[in-house]
Amino acid sequence: MRFGTKRGKHVIFILLSTMVSLLFSVCAFGAIPSAYWKVQQPFINARNSENNSDIIKYGKEIVAIFKDKPMDKDRAEILYTTYEAMYKAFENTADYGNAIEILKAQIPYGEYLGFADGVKLAKERINKINPMTQVYAVTQNTASIPFYGAKNEPKTGTYYGRVYSSGGVAPMENETAVSFYFECLQDNLEDFDYMIRPYADGNRLIHIAMNMPGENDTLKLVMQSDADAYLKETMEYLKSLDAPVLLRIGGEMNVWQNLADPSLYKQAYIKIANIARKTAPNVALVFSPNDVSNWNVDISDYYPGDSYVDWVGVSLYTNKYRNPQNPVVGKDFEEMYYGNGAYANPLTKLKNIVARYGSKKPIIITECGVGYGINGKTLDLNSFAKERIQMLYSYANMLYPQVKGIVYFDVDLGSSNKYLYSLSNSSQMMNQYQAFVESNEGFIKQMGGTSKAYVNAGSYQDNLPVIELATYCILPGNIPVTVEYSFDGKKVTSQGQIPYTCNIDASTVSTGIHELKVLIKSSNGYNKTKAYTLTKQENNLINIKEK
Repeated sequence: MRFGTKRGKHVIFILLSTMVSLLFSVCAFGAIPSAYWKVQQPFINARNSENNSDIIKYGKEIVAIFKDKPMDKDRAEILYTTYEAMYKAFENTADYGNAIEILKAQIPYGEYLGFADGVKLAKERINKINPMTQVYAVTQNTASIPFYGAKNEPKTGTYYGRVYSSGGVAPMENETAVSFYFECLQDNLEDFDYMIRPYADGNRLIHIAMNMPGENDTLKLVMQSDADAYLKETMEYLKSLDAPVLLRIGGEMNVWQNLADPSLYKQAYIKIANIARKTAPNVALVFSPNDVSNWNVDISDYYPGDSYVDWVGVSLYTNKYRNPQNPVVGKDFEEMYYGNGAYANPLTKLKNIVARYGSKKPIIITECGVGYGINGKTLDLNSFAKERIQMLYSYANMLYPQVKGIVYFDVDLGSSNKYLYSLSNSSQMMNQYQAFVESNEGFIKQMGGTSKAYVNAGSYQDNLPVIELATYCILPGNIPVTVEYSFDGKKVTSQGQIPYTCNIDASTVSTGIHELKVLIKSSNGYNKTKAYTLTKQENNLINIKEK
Protein backbone atom coordinates (compact mmCIF):
# COMPACT_ATOMS: atom_id res chain seq x y z
CA MET A 1 0.00 0.00 0.00
CA ARG A 2 1.26 3.44 -0.87
CA PHE A 3 1.33 5.76 2.14
CA GLY A 4 -0.49 9.01 1.49
CA THR A 5 -1.40 7.99 -2.05
CA LYS A 6 -4.99 8.01 -3.13
CA ARG A 7 -5.82 5.09 -5.37
CA GLY A 8 -7.04 6.29 -8.74
CA LYS A 9 -9.80 3.87 -9.53
CA HIS A 10 -12.46 5.23 -11.81
CA VAL A 11 -15.26 3.51 -13.67
CA ILE A 12 -16.99 4.50 -16.89
CA PHE A 13 -20.27 2.65 -17.25
CA ILE A 14 -22.74 2.69 -20.12
CA LEU A 15 -26.20 2.42 -18.62
CA LEU A 16 -28.33 0.18 -20.76
CA SER A 17 -31.74 0.86 -19.27
CA THR A 18 -32.73 3.36 -21.93
CA MET A 19 -31.84 0.98 -24.70
CA VAL A 20 -33.64 -1.90 -22.95
CA SER A 21 -36.80 0.22 -22.74
CA LEU A 22 -36.74 1.58 -26.28
CA LEU A 23 -35.06 -0.87 -28.58
CA PHE A 24 -38.18 -2.93 -29.31
CA SER A 25 -39.98 0.12 -30.65
CA VAL A 26 -37.19 1.33 -32.94
CA CYS A 27 -36.28 -1.89 -34.76
CA ALA A 28 -37.51 -2.17 -38.34
CA PHE A 29 -40.30 -4.72 -38.63
CA GLY A 30 -39.04 -6.04 -41.94
CA ALA A 31 -35.65 -7.04 -40.55
CA ILE A 32 -36.94 -9.08 -37.61
CA PRO A 33 -38.71 -12.49 -37.68
CA SER A 34 -42.47 -12.14 -37.24
CA ALA A 35 -42.45 -14.74 -34.45
CA TYR A 36 -40.47 -12.35 -32.32
CA TRP A 37 -43.27 -9.80 -32.06
CA LYS A 38 -45.54 -12.34 -30.37
CA VAL A 39 -43.01 -12.78 -27.58
CA GLN A 40 -41.82 -9.20 -27.28
CA GLN A 41 -44.55 -7.80 -25.04
CA PRO A 42 -44.78 -10.79 -22.66
CA PHE A 43 -41.01 -10.54 -22.22
CA ILE A 44 -41.18 -6.81 -21.51
CA ASN A 45 -44.01 -7.38 -19.02
CA ALA A 46 -42.01 -10.10 -17.27
CA ARG A 47 -38.95 -7.89 -17.09
CA ASN A 48 -40.87 -4.88 -15.76
CA SER A 49 -42.60 -7.00 -13.09
CA GLU A 50 -39.33 -8.78 -12.22
CA ASN A 51 -40.96 -12.16 -12.85
CA ASN A 52 -37.85 -14.31 -13.01
CA SER A 53 -39.49 -17.48 -14.32
CA ASP A 54 -41.25 -15.63 -17.16
CA ILE A 55 -38.10 -13.67 -18.02
CA ILE A 56 -36.32 -16.99 -18.45
CA LYS A 57 -39.24 -18.59 -20.34
CA TYR A 58 -39.75 -15.81 -22.87
CA GLY A 59 -36.04 -15.09 -23.05
CA LYS A 60 -35.38 -18.65 -24.19
CA GLU A 61 -38.08 -18.27 -26.86
CA ILE A 62 -36.45 -15.08 -28.15
CA VAL A 63 -33.05 -16.74 -28.26
CA ALA A 64 -34.51 -19.69 -30.20
CA ILE A 65 -36.16 -17.38 -32.74
CA PHE A 66 -32.83 -15.73 -33.57
CA LYS A 67 -30.68 -18.86 -33.29
CA ASP A 68 -29.97 -19.35 -37.01
CA LYS A 69 -30.36 -15.75 -38.14
CA PRO A 70 -27.36 -13.82 -39.52
CA MET A 71 -25.69 -11.26 -37.27
CA ASP A 72 -26.85 -7.69 -37.69
CA LYS A 73 -27.43 -4.70 -35.43
CA ASP A 74 -31.09 -5.53 -34.71
CA ARG A 75 -30.33 -9.11 -33.73
CA ALA A 76 -27.35 -8.05 -31.62
CA GLU A 77 -29.31 -5.37 -29.73
CA ILE A 78 -32.29 -7.63 -29.06
CA LEU A 79 -30.21 -10.59 -27.88
CA TYR A 80 -27.84 -8.44 -25.85
CA THR A 81 -30.66 -6.92 -23.82
CA THR A 82 -32.52 -10.23 -23.63
CA TYR A 83 -29.45 -11.87 -22.13
CA GLU A 84 -29.06 -8.88 -19.79
CA ALA A 85 -32.45 -9.64 -18.25
CA MET A 86 -31.98 -13.41 -18.33
CA TYR A 87 -28.70 -13.57 -16.43
CA LYS A 88 -30.22 -11.46 -13.65
CA ALA A 89 -33.23 -13.78 -13.48
CA PHE A 90 -31.01 -16.85 -13.19
CA GLU A 91 -28.82 -15.13 -10.61
CA ASN A 92 -31.90 -14.08 -8.61
CA THR A 93 -32.99 -17.72 -8.45
CA ALA A 94 -29.52 -18.95 -7.37
CA ASP A 95 -28.95 -20.70 -10.71
CA TYR A 96 -25.42 -19.36 -10.99
CA GLY A 97 -24.35 -21.91 -13.58
CA ASN A 98 -26.97 -20.78 -16.10
CA ALA A 99 -26.38 -17.12 -15.22
CA ILE A 100 -22.72 -17.60 -16.17
CA GLU A 101 -23.64 -19.34 -19.43
CA ILE A 102 -25.98 -16.49 -20.34
CA LEU A 103 -23.28 -13.91 -19.64
CA LYS A 104 -20.88 -15.84 -21.86
CA ALA A 105 -23.51 -15.87 -24.61
CA GLN A 106 -24.08 -12.11 -24.20
CA ILE A 107 -20.43 -11.09 -24.58
CA PRO A 108 -20.09 -11.62 -28.39
CA TYR A 109 -23.10 -9.37 -28.99
CA GLY A 110 -21.66 -6.70 -26.74
CA GLU A 111 -18.39 -6.90 -28.66
CA TYR A 112 -20.26 -6.63 -31.97
CA LEU A 113 -22.09 -3.53 -30.74
CA GLY A 114 -18.93 -1.93 -29.36
CA PHE A 115 -20.11 -2.02 -25.75
CA ALA A 116 -16.60 -2.32 -24.30
CA ASP A 117 -17.66 -1.33 -20.78
CA GLY A 118 -20.57 -3.76 -20.77
CA VAL A 119 -18.31 -6.57 -21.98
CA LYS A 120 -15.75 -5.83 -19.26
CA LEU A 121 -18.46 -5.93 -16.60
CA ALA A 122 -19.94 -9.15 -17.96
CA LYS A 123 -16.56 -10.87 -17.86
CA GLU A 124 -15.98 -9.77 -14.30
CA ARG A 125 -19.48 -10.84 -13.21
CA ILE A 126 -18.78 -14.34 -14.53
CA ASN A 127 -15.92 -14.45 -12.05
CA LYS A 128 -17.70 -12.79 -9.14
CA ILE A 129 -20.92 -14.88 -9.11
CA ASN A 130 -19.25 -18.27 -9.56
CA PRO A 131 -19.58 -20.23 -6.28
CA MET A 132 -16.56 -22.35 -7.34
CA THR A 133 -18.01 -25.17 -5.23
CA GLN A 134 -15.39 -27.82 -4.62
CA VAL A 135 -14.36 -30.37 -2.01
CA TYR A 136 -10.67 -30.58 -1.08
CA ALA A 137 -8.52 -33.04 0.84
CA VAL A 138 -5.27 -32.63 2.77
CA THR A 139 -2.41 -34.68 1.34
CA GLN A 140 1.27 -35.33 1.88
CA ASN A 141 1.49 -36.40 -1.78
CA THR A 142 2.44 -33.05 -3.28
CA ALA A 143 3.54 -34.20 -6.75
CA SER A 144 0.61 -32.42 -8.39
CA ILE A 145 1.31 -29.05 -6.75
CA PRO A 146 2.61 -26.50 -9.30
CA PHE A 147 6.32 -25.78 -9.07
CA TYR A 148 8.07 -23.55 -11.62
CA GLY A 149 11.63 -23.59 -10.33
CA ALA A 150 11.57 -19.82 -9.77
CA LYS A 151 14.21 -18.23 -7.60
CA ASN A 152 13.34 -18.60 -3.89
CA GLU A 153 10.19 -20.60 -4.71
CA PRO A 154 9.30 -23.44 -2.32
CA LYS A 155 8.40 -26.72 -4.02
CA THR A 156 5.22 -26.77 -2.01
CA GLY A 157 3.62 -24.72 0.71
CA THR A 158 3.07 -21.03 1.33
CA TYR A 159 5.30 -18.55 3.16
CA TYR A 160 3.28 -16.24 5.37
CA GLY A 161 3.88 -13.20 7.53
CA ARG A 162 3.23 -9.50 7.96
CA VAL A 163 4.56 -6.08 7.09
CA TYR A 164 7.08 -4.81 9.62
CA SER A 165 5.65 -1.74 11.32
CA SER A 166 7.56 1.33 12.46
CA GLY A 167 6.24 0.62 15.93
CA GLY A 168 8.53 -2.37 16.08
CA VAL A 169 5.90 -5.08 16.06
CA ALA A 170 7.87 -8.26 15.45
CA PRO A 171 6.37 -11.18 13.54
CA MET A 172 5.44 -14.28 15.46
CA GLU A 173 8.33 -16.69 15.80
CA ASN A 174 6.84 -19.20 13.41
CA GLU A 175 6.04 -16.73 10.63
CA THR A 176 8.18 -17.38 7.57
CA ALA A 177 7.94 -14.02 5.77
CA VAL A 178 8.37 -10.36 6.65
CA SER A 179 7.94 -7.28 4.46
CA PHE A 180 9.63 -3.87 4.36
CA TYR A 181 9.03 -0.75 2.23
CA PHE A 182 11.35 1.92 0.92
CA GLU A 183 11.02 4.82 -1.51
CA CYS A 184 13.12 4.51 -4.64
CA LEU A 185 15.68 7.31 -5.15
CA GLN A 186 14.69 8.85 -1.80
CA ASP A 187 15.58 6.26 0.84
CA ASN A 188 18.94 4.63 1.36
CA LEU A 189 17.95 1.05 2.09
CA GLU A 190 21.02 0.53 4.25
CA ASP A 191 19.68 3.17 6.64
CA PHE A 192 16.98 0.64 7.56
CA ASP A 193 19.48 -2.11 8.27
CA TYR A 194 18.69 -1.98 11.99
CA MET A 195 15.14 -3.11 11.12
CA ILE A 196 15.91 -5.54 8.30
CA ARG A 197 19.11 -7.28 9.41
CA PRO A 198 17.62 -9.02 12.49
CA TYR A 199 15.27 -10.91 10.17
CA ALA A 200 18.02 -11.90 7.71
CA ASP A 201 18.83 -15.05 9.66
CA GLY A 202 17.69 -17.60 7.12
CA ASN A 203 14.49 -18.30 9.04
CA ARG A 204 12.17 -16.34 6.79
CA LEU A 205 11.65 -14.88 3.37
CA ILE A 206 12.28 -11.13 3.19
CA HIS A 207 9.98 -9.18 0.90
CA ILE A 208 11.20 -5.71 -0.06
CA ALA A 209 8.73 -3.30 -1.69
CA MET A 210 10.50 -0.69 -3.82
CA ASN A 211 7.88 2.08 -4.02
CA MET A 212 7.97 4.85 -6.59
CA PRO A 213 7.14 7.98 -4.52
CA GLY A 214 6.46 10.21 -7.52
CA GLU A 215 4.87 7.31 -9.35
CA ASN A 216 5.24 7.93 -13.10
CA ASP A 217 7.63 10.85 -12.46
CA THR A 218 9.92 8.57 -10.48
CA LEU A 219 9.97 6.10 -13.36
CA LYS A 220 11.39 8.89 -15.52
CA LEU A 221 14.15 9.50 -12.95
CA VAL A 222 14.95 5.78 -12.80
CA MET A 223 15.65 5.84 -16.54
CA GLN A 224 18.28 8.55 -16.15
CA SER A 225 21.92 7.52 -15.81
CA ASP A 226 22.09 9.45 -12.51
CA ALA A 227 20.03 6.66 -10.93
CA ASP A 228 22.46 3.86 -11.83
CA ALA A 229 24.76 4.20 -8.81
CA TYR A 230 21.81 4.34 -6.40
CA LEU A 231 20.24 1.21 -7.88
CA LYS A 232 23.56 -0.65 -7.79
CA GLU A 233 24.09 0.27 -4.13
CA THR A 234 20.57 -0.90 -3.32
CA MET A 235 21.22 -4.29 -4.90
CA GLU A 236 24.58 -4.59 -3.13
CA TYR A 237 22.79 -4.13 0.16
CA LEU A 238 20.19 -6.79 -0.69
CA LYS A 239 23.00 -9.13 -1.69
CA SER A 240 24.47 -8.76 1.80
CA LEU A 241 21.37 -10.21 3.44
CA ASP A 242 21.70 -13.84 4.48
CA ALA A 243 18.18 -14.63 3.37
CA PRO A 244 16.09 -15.24 0.28
CA VAL A 245 14.77 -11.87 -0.90
CA LEU A 246 11.80 -10.96 -3.06
CA LEU A 247 11.98 -7.46 -4.58
CA ARG A 248 8.70 -5.89 -5.62
CA ILE A 249 9.41 -3.23 -8.24
CA GLY A 250 6.93 -0.35 -8.42
CA GLY A 251 3.94 -2.18 -6.97
CA GLU A 252 0.32 -1.22 -7.74
CA MET A 253 1.37 0.66 -10.88
CA ASN A 254 -2.07 0.00 -12.41
CA VAL A 255 -3.81 2.23 -9.84
CA TRP A 256 -1.32 5.04 -9.28
CA GLN A 257 -2.85 8.49 -9.05
CA ASN A 258 -0.09 9.69 -11.40
CA LEU A 259 -0.84 6.69 -13.57
CA ALA A 260 2.16 4.79 -14.89
CA ASP A 261 2.79 4.93 -18.60
CA PRO A 262 2.97 1.21 -19.52
CA SER A 263 5.96 1.53 -21.82
CA LEU A 264 7.91 3.64 -19.34
CA TYR A 265 7.04 1.31 -16.47
CA LYS A 266 8.34 -1.72 -18.36
CA GLN A 267 11.55 0.07 -19.30
CA ALA A 268 12.19 1.13 -15.69
CA TYR A 269 11.32 -2.31 -14.33
CA ILE A 270 13.66 -4.02 -16.80
CA LYS A 271 16.49 -1.62 -15.98
CA ILE A 272 16.14 -2.37 -12.26
CA ALA A 273 15.78 -6.09 -12.99
CA ASN A 274 18.97 -6.22 -15.02
CA ILE A 275 20.97 -4.53 -12.26
CA ALA A 276 19.49 -6.91 -9.69
CA ARG A 277 20.31 -9.95 -11.84
CA LYS A 278 23.95 -8.89 -12.21
CA THR A 279 24.46 -7.84 -8.59
CA ALA A 280 22.25 -9.79 -6.17
CA PRO A 281 21.86 -13.54 -6.85
CA ASN A 282 19.66 -13.98 -3.78
CA VAL A 283 17.03 -11.55 -5.08
CA ALA A 284 13.93 -12.73 -6.94
CA LEU A 285 12.02 -10.14 -8.98
CA VAL A 286 8.33 -9.52 -8.38
CA PHE A 287 5.84 -7.89 -10.73
CA SER A 288 2.94 -6.92 -8.47
CA PRO A 289 -0.13 -4.95 -9.62
CA ASN A 290 -3.27 -4.19 -7.65
CA ASP A 291 -5.97 -6.83 -8.01
CA VAL A 292 -8.29 -4.36 -9.81
CA SER A 293 -6.94 -1.85 -12.31
CA ASN A 294 -7.80 1.72 -13.08
CA TRP A 295 -10.71 1.40 -15.53
CA ASN A 296 -8.65 2.62 -18.50
CA VAL A 297 -5.73 0.19 -18.22
CA ASP A 298 -5.19 -3.54 -17.94
CA ILE A 299 -2.68 -5.43 -15.81
CA SER A 300 -1.19 -7.02 -18.92
CA ASP A 301 -0.27 -3.56 -20.23
CA TYR A 302 2.49 -3.42 -17.60
CA TYR A 303 3.85 -6.97 -17.64
CA PRO A 304 7.56 -6.68 -18.49
CA GLY A 305 7.95 -10.22 -19.84
CA ASP A 306 8.55 -13.67 -18.41
CA SER A 307 12.35 -13.39 -18.45
CA TYR A 308 12.24 -10.41 -16.08
CA VAL A 309 9.69 -11.80 -13.63
CA ASP A 310 10.36 -14.52 -11.08
CA TRP A 311 7.16 -14.19 -9.05
CA VAL A 312 3.89 -12.41 -9.74
CA GLY A 313 2.44 -10.55 -6.79
CA VAL A 314 -0.82 -8.80 -6.06
CA SER A 315 -2.21 -6.28 -3.58
CA LEU A 316 -5.44 -7.74 -2.26
CA TYR A 317 -7.59 -5.56 0.00
CA THR A 318 -11.11 -6.69 0.83
CA ASN A 319 -13.33 -3.95 2.25
CA LYS A 320 -17.04 -3.59 2.80
CA TYR A 321 -17.24 -0.12 1.23
CA ARG A 322 -15.34 1.15 -1.76
CA ASN A 323 -14.87 4.62 -0.30
CA PRO A 324 -14.14 4.79 3.45
CA GLN A 325 -14.81 8.54 3.39
CA ASN A 326 -18.40 7.80 2.40
CA PRO A 327 -19.19 4.30 3.69
CA VAL A 328 -22.49 3.58 1.94
CA VAL A 329 -23.72 0.74 -0.23
CA GLY A 330 -22.77 1.46 -3.83
CA LYS A 331 -24.35 0.58 -7.15
CA ASP A 332 -24.40 -3.13 -7.83
CA PHE A 333 -22.16 -2.99 -10.90
CA GLU A 334 -19.54 -0.94 -9.02
CA GLU A 335 -19.50 -3.20 -5.98
CA MET A 336 -19.32 -6.23 -8.25
CA TYR A 337 -16.42 -4.92 -10.32
CA TYR A 338 -14.34 -3.68 -7.40
CA GLY A 339 -15.24 -6.50 -5.01
CA ASN A 340 -17.02 -4.63 -2.23
CA GLY A 341 -20.28 -5.12 -0.36
CA ALA A 342 -22.12 -8.22 -1.53
CA TYR A 343 -19.10 -9.18 -3.64
CA ALA A 344 -16.40 -8.69 -0.99
CA ASN A 345 -14.81 -12.10 -1.47
CA PRO A 346 -10.99 -12.17 -1.44
CA LEU A 347 -10.92 -15.48 -3.31
CA THR A 348 -12.77 -14.19 -6.38
CA LYS A 349 -10.57 -11.08 -6.29
CA LEU A 350 -7.49 -13.29 -6.20
CA LYS A 351 -8.71 -15.50 -9.04
CA ASN A 352 -7.95 -12.95 -11.77
CA ILE A 353 -4.22 -12.74 -11.11
CA VAL A 354 -3.92 -16.53 -10.72
CA ALA A 355 -5.80 -17.09 -13.98
CA ARG A 356 -3.45 -14.72 -15.82
CA TYR A 357 -0.09 -15.85 -14.48
CA GLY A 358 -0.55 -18.89 -12.25
CA SER A 359 0.22 -21.33 -15.05
CA LYS A 360 3.81 -20.08 -15.32
CA LYS A 361 4.81 -18.14 -12.19
CA PRO A 362 4.47 -18.62 -8.41
CA ILE A 363 2.06 -16.12 -6.89
CA ILE A 364 2.59 -14.02 -3.78
CA ILE A 365 0.02 -11.78 -2.13
CA THR A 366 2.51 -8.99 -1.50
CA GLU A 367 0.08 -7.15 0.74
CA CYS A 368 -3.44 -7.79 1.89
CA GLY A 369 -5.81 -6.46 4.48
CA VAL A 370 -9.40 -6.35 5.62
CA GLY A 371 -10.77 -3.16 7.07
CA TYR A 372 -12.29 -3.80 10.50
CA GLY A 373 -13.05 -0.13 11.10
CA ILE A 374 -12.55 3.35 9.68
CA ASN A 375 -10.37 5.84 11.51
CA GLY A 376 -12.50 8.72 12.81
CA LYS A 377 -15.78 6.82 12.44
CA THR A 378 -17.68 4.64 14.90
CA LEU A 379 -18.57 2.05 12.26
CA ASP A 380 -18.01 -1.49 13.55
CA LEU A 381 -16.80 -3.81 10.80
CA ASN A 382 -15.32 -6.48 13.07
CA SER A 383 -17.67 -9.29 12.04
CA PHE A 384 -17.17 -8.49 8.37
CA ALA A 385 -13.39 -8.43 8.74
CA LYS A 386 -13.11 -11.58 10.83
CA GLU A 387 -15.07 -13.52 8.25
CA ARG A 388 -12.89 -12.28 5.36
CA ILE A 389 -9.69 -13.14 7.24
CA GLN A 390 -11.19 -16.58 7.79
CA MET A 391 -11.95 -16.89 4.05
CA LEU A 392 -8.54 -15.75 2.87
CA TYR A 393 -6.37 -17.70 5.29
CA SER A 394 -8.45 -20.86 4.98
CA TYR A 395 -8.76 -20.95 1.22
CA ALA A 396 -6.04 -18.95 -0.59
CA ASN A 397 -3.64 -21.85 -1.11
CA MET A 398 -6.41 -24.46 -1.03
CA LEU A 399 -8.08 -23.08 -4.15
CA TYR A 400 -4.87 -21.79 -5.67
CA PRO A 401 -1.81 -23.95 -4.88
CA GLN A 402 0.22 -21.53 -7.02
CA VAL A 403 0.03 -19.08 -4.11
CA LYS A 404 3.42 -19.54 -2.46
CA GLY A 405 3.42 -16.43 -0.28
CA ILE A 406 1.07 -14.11 1.59
CA VAL A 407 1.88 -10.94 3.53
CA TYR A 408 -0.65 -9.12 5.72
CA PHE A 409 -0.51 -5.31 5.88
CA ASP A 410 -0.24 -5.03 9.67
CA VAL A 411 -0.26 -1.23 9.67
CA ASP A 412 -2.81 1.52 10.24
CA LEU A 413 -2.23 4.58 8.07
CA GLY A 414 -3.11 6.98 10.89
CA SER A 415 -5.11 9.61 9.04
CA SER A 416 -8.87 9.95 9.33
CA ASN A 417 -11.23 8.25 6.90
CA LYS A 418 -8.77 5.42 6.29
CA TYR A 419 -9.51 1.77 6.89
CA LEU A 420 -8.03 0.14 9.98
CA TYR A 421 -6.03 -2.93 8.98
CA SER A 422 -3.50 -3.47 11.77
CA LEU A 423 -3.80 -6.87 13.43
CA SER A 424 -1.44 -5.72 16.16
CA ASN A 425 -3.92 -3.02 17.20
CA SER A 426 -6.87 -5.43 17.49
CA SER A 427 -6.77 -8.54 19.63
CA GLN A 428 -9.90 -9.85 17.87
CA MET A 429 -8.30 -9.61 14.44
CA MET A 430 -4.94 -10.98 15.62
CA ASN A 431 -6.63 -13.96 17.26
CA GLN A 432 -8.58 -14.65 14.08
CA TYR A 433 -5.43 -14.42 11.97
CA GLN A 434 -3.47 -16.72 14.24
CA ALA A 435 -6.26 -19.29 14.44
CA PHE A 436 -6.62 -19.72 10.70
CA VAL A 437 -2.91 -19.54 9.97
CA GLU A 438 -2.42 -22.34 12.45
CA SER A 439 -5.21 -24.50 11.02
CA ASN A 440 -4.05 -24.17 7.39
CA GLU A 441 -1.78 -27.16 6.77
CA GLY A 442 -0.41 -25.64 3.57
CA PHE A 443 1.44 -22.80 5.32
CA ILE A 444 5.19 -23.18 5.76
CA LYS A 445 5.70 -22.95 9.51
CA GLN A 446 9.48 -23.39 9.39
CA MET A 447 12.01 -22.51 6.67
CA GLY A 448 13.30 -25.66 5.07
CA GLY A 449 10.49 -27.70 6.56
CA THR A 450 7.79 -29.55 4.70
CA SER A 451 4.10 -28.79 4.52
CA LYS A 452 1.10 -30.69 3.37
CA ALA A 453 -1.09 -29.45 0.57
CA TYR A 454 -4.70 -29.38 -0.54
CA VAL A 455 -5.91 -31.20 -3.64
CA ASN A 456 -9.33 -31.66 -5.18
CA ALA A 457 -10.90 -34.53 -3.27
CA GLY A 458 -11.44 -36.37 -6.55
CA SER A 459 -7.68 -36.71 -7.07
CA TYR A 460 -6.79 -37.79 -3.51
CA GLN A 461 -4.39 -40.72 -3.19
CA ASP A 462 -2.71 -41.14 0.18
CA ASN A 463 -2.35 -43.33 3.26
CA LEU A 464 -2.66 -40.69 5.96
CA PRO A 465 -4.27 -41.88 9.21
CA VAL A 466 -7.02 -39.25 8.88
CA ILE A 467 -8.81 -38.20 5.71
CA GLU A 468 -9.16 -34.45 6.18
CA LEU A 469 -11.79 -32.86 3.93
CA ALA A 470 -12.81 -29.23 3.43
CA THR A 471 -15.34 -27.57 1.17
CA TYR A 472 -15.35 -24.22 -0.61
CA CYS A 473 -18.61 -22.53 -1.54
CA ILE A 474 -19.10 -18.78 -1.14
CA LEU A 475 -22.19 -17.28 -2.75
CA PRO A 476 -22.64 -13.66 -3.86
CA GLY A 477 -23.94 -11.67 -0.93
CA ASN A 478 -22.17 -14.15 1.36
CA ILE A 479 -25.45 -15.99 1.78
CA PRO A 480 -24.93 -18.71 4.42
CA VAL A 481 -24.47 -22.26 3.19
CA THR A 482 -24.58 -25.58 4.98
CA VAL A 483 -22.32 -28.49 4.12
CA GLU A 484 -23.24 -32.07 5.02
CA TYR A 485 -20.91 -35.04 4.59
CA SER A 486 -22.08 -38.64 4.45
CA PHE A 487 -20.05 -41.84 4.23
CA ASP A 488 -21.79 -44.99 3.04
CA GLY A 489 -25.11 -43.28 3.66
CA LYS A 490 -24.34 -42.21 7.22
CA LYS A 491 -23.89 -38.58 8.17
CA VAL A 492 -20.40 -37.64 9.33
CA THR A 493 -19.78 -34.89 11.87
CA SER A 494 -18.33 -31.76 10.30
CA GLN A 495 -17.48 -28.18 11.17
CA GLY A 496 -20.36 -25.80 10.51
CA GLN A 497 -18.22 -22.85 9.43
CA ILE A 498 -15.60 -22.02 6.81
CA PRO A 499 -13.78 -24.14 5.67
CA TYR A 500 -16.42 -26.76 6.57
CA THR A 501 -13.92 -29.44 7.56
CA CYS A 502 -14.71 -33.11 8.06
CA ASN A 503 -12.30 -35.76 9.35
CA ILE A 504 -12.67 -39.47 8.66
CA ASP A 505 -10.51 -41.90 10.64
CA ALA A 506 -8.90 -44.03 7.95
CA SER A 507 -8.46 -46.96 10.34
CA THR A 508 -12.26 -47.29 10.57
CA VAL A 509 -12.61 -47.59 6.80
CA SER A 510 -12.72 -51.22 5.65
CA THR A 511 -10.89 -52.48 2.60
CA GLY A 512 -13.02 -52.08 -0.51
CA ILE A 513 -15.24 -49.53 -2.23
CA HIS A 514 -17.25 -46.89 -0.37
CA GLU A 515 -19.46 -43.91 -1.18
CA LEU A 516 -18.71 -40.35 -0.06
CA LYS A 517 -21.26 -37.60 -0.62
CA VAL A 518 -21.13 -33.90 0.15
CA LEU A 519 -24.32 -31.84 0.03
CA ILE A 520 -23.96 -28.07 -0.21
CA LYS A 521 -27.11 -25.98 0.06
CA SER A 522 -28.33 -22.51 0.91
CA SER A 523 -31.55 -20.79 1.92
CA ASN A 524 -31.69 -18.97 -1.44
CA GLY A 525 -32.24 -22.25 -3.28
CA TYR A 526 -28.67 -23.07 -4.24
CA ASN A 527 -28.10 -26.81 -4.05
CA LYS A 528 -25.10 -28.87 -5.11
CA THR A 529 -24.14 -32.49 -4.45
CA LYS A 530 -20.62 -33.81 -4.91
CA ALA A 531 -20.46 -37.62 -5.06
CA TYR A 532 -17.29 -39.70 -4.83
CA THR A 533 -16.12 -43.29 -4.81
CA LEU A 534 -13.61 -43.97 -2.03
CA THR A 535 -11.51 -47.11 -2.39
CA LYS A 536 -9.25 -48.54 0.30
CA GLN A 537 -6.62 -51.05 -0.80
CA GLU A 538 -5.01 -53.84 1.21
CA ASN A 539 -1.91 -51.67 1.72
CA ASN A 540 -4.11 -48.94 3.31
CA LEU A 541 -3.74 -46.63 0.31
CA ILE A 542 -6.96 -44.66 -0.18
CA ASN A 543 -8.10 -43.30 -3.55
CA ILE A 544 -11.01 -40.91 -4.01
CA LYS A 545 -12.59 -40.38 -7.42
CA GLU A 546 -15.47 -38.06 -8.28
CA LYS A 547 -18.45 -39.77 -9.89
